Amino acid sequence: MTAPTTAPVDEVYRAHHQLVRQVVDQAQTAWAELDPAAPVESWTEQVRPRTVDAVEQAQTETASLAAWYVAAVLVATGVIAVPAVLLAAAFAGYASNGRPLAMLFDAAFGRYQRATALDVPDREARALGLSWLLTYIATELSDTHRTAITAASVAHPEVAGYERIVHLPACGRCILLAGRLYRFSTGFQRHPRCDCGMLPVTRGQWESHRDNNPKALFAAMTRAQQDKAFGHGDAEAIRAGADIGRVVNARRPGALYVAGGHEYTRDATTVRGAGRQMGQLSRRPGDRYRSTQLARPTAAQLVNTASDDAELRQLLRRFDYLR
Repeated sequence: MTAPTTAPVDEVYRAHHQLVRQVVDQAQTAWAELDPAAPVESWTEQVRPRTVDAVEQAQTETASLAAWYVAAVLVATGVIAVPAVLLAAAFAGYASNGRPLAMLFDAAFGRYQRATALDVPDREARALGLSWLLTYIATELSDTHRTAITAASVAHPEVAGYERIVHLPACGRCILLAGRLYRFSTGFQRHPRCDCGMLPVTRGQWESHRDNNPKALFAAMTRAQQDKAFGHGDAEAIRAGADIGRVVNARRPGALYVAGGHEYTRDATTVRGAGRQMGQLSRRPGDRYRSTQLARPTAAQLVNTASDDAELRQLLRRFDYLR
């Protein structure tokens, strides 16, 4: 992220998260009114209406930040820009999938009901339902914020797309996406409670060098933050020089498996990936590409296996984690 745009990014991030914290506090207060003796009535008549009202208000407020934010980012880069006119209230009342907020929040209450039906103690069932409710709230407010930024950006022909801004602390998958450029027609990849942001990028900036990237972000983290985001083993491999993308992608859903107490990955094992370097290639029936017949350990497994730093770097190269 270039220095001139740091101020508006930081300012709107703080303002948005202050709204999120306020609504989370309001939702927790409302959830405390859930009556275990009459859960459905207290939910539909008290808890849900108060929660929906609080979230709708926050959606309107966070959407109203978008027009100023986009204009401020453009002005900081030397572009003359006037804030677009957005109807902030149009962004309120619905989840990102188009469902009314009340219907979405009913799913959290349903979690509570199912837990109590399974004889889970009321205190634990309430904690479970509240956790889901707060996840929905934080996720939807961030989705609303990003959607409004997209709408405000479209009003400025100078904007070619957006750069993904990752705020620490963050997960490894988000860090891997830091600094990537996207057209607004590309959906924003996020996970529940993801608070990554969008930085509007002009056509001139689209081709320029940018210093917001996974490697720079990783270097700015403390060792504790690195270990929390990636796990100690993977973080240690990255600190030894392993490519962040290859380390993270090795943990794609469905790629991991354990054999003999060791952790392996199916990721990048074809001739187009690490398979070419690992050797022993063959094509299985139905496969398009040849794959290595050797097991590919995860980077964390190599950290546990190596006896010293020199052997670790050798193993990381052998299994195509180190360029």
